[in-house]
Amino acid sequence: MIVYLDQNKWIELARAINGVENTDEAELLRRKASAVLGEGCIFPLSAIHIIEFSRIKKDQRRSRLGKVMWDFSRGITTSPTRDIICWELELAFSRAGYKIIPKPFEYLGRGIPHAFGEVLEGTIAKMFPDEIDRAMLCGLADIPPIQGGTKTYRENFVNHLSSLHELKHDLDRSKWQDWLYAISMVDILDPLHKVMAENRIPSGEFEAWEPERLSDFLESMPTRAVDIHLHRQVLKNPAYKPKLSDLEDWAGLGPAACYADVVICEKHFADLLQRDGFKTKAKIETSLSSFVQGVG
Repeated sequence: MIVYLDQNKWIELARAINGVENTDEAELLRRKASAVLGEGCIFPLSAIHIIEFSRIKKDQRRSRLGKVMWDFSRGITTSPTRDIICWELELAFSRAGYKIIPKPFEYLGRGIPHAFGEVLEGTIAKMFPDEIDRAMLCGLADIPPIQGGTKTYRENFVNHLSSLHELKHDLDRSKWQDWLYAISMVDILDPLHKVMAENRIPSGEFEAWEPERLSDFLESMPTRAVDIHLHRQVLKNPAYKPKLSDLEDWAGLGPAACYADVVICEKHFADLLQRDGFKTKAKIETSLSSFVQGVG
């Protein structure tokens, strides 16, 4: 069972295991959380987890959290979003009648470089990949865990979501749905061009497609269906106030909802995902302690 935790749930788990919290829920996590690994649960890390982790300022906090993330993930990571989208595009083109054989794809792999679509270089890196990953999360001797990050992409995404309610007034309401599909298509132009070039699909192919065929094409891609649904919910709610954390939620939890078995996240994002009866492959939960108690 693949269980994807929102970063706040990783922090909740770490605070419980490290004795920072003493609530009933924290005590339950301390007693039973490790047992769920023996029940076949896999807790992968994604590139989004690593980015959020590296943004924590205090070395000791990162080290304590990193140890829990390492112990529970056991080095297993999700494929980068670009790889997921390329695979979905190959499947979508194949379903649309193009002679494409989608490449083999696995949602899970191993190592932090895998999560970012990178390949380890150098003899030492290839000999000790787990040790390097562990050091990146937990630190090593006097070397702290990885640290970095910028607000630029987060702020850009907040501005994007905020602009939806301003820009929608420039369009007739009957055009809003097509607009959402266009937004989702623009978001994947790089992998789209890559897949089309690799399979010799003419660059102007989409120009001859009717809007209904294009929408069906995008909706057949799980991550695009989630993205379109989330944008639709924002568009329908004039009171929606974007947050800096929205980028990580959409980029991390969105694909996980398509390919994990369980996603455990904050209530506001769970509500957003499930509105209008939208269905995801993953079961969406909000209580880590309830999940652990149910499994363990």
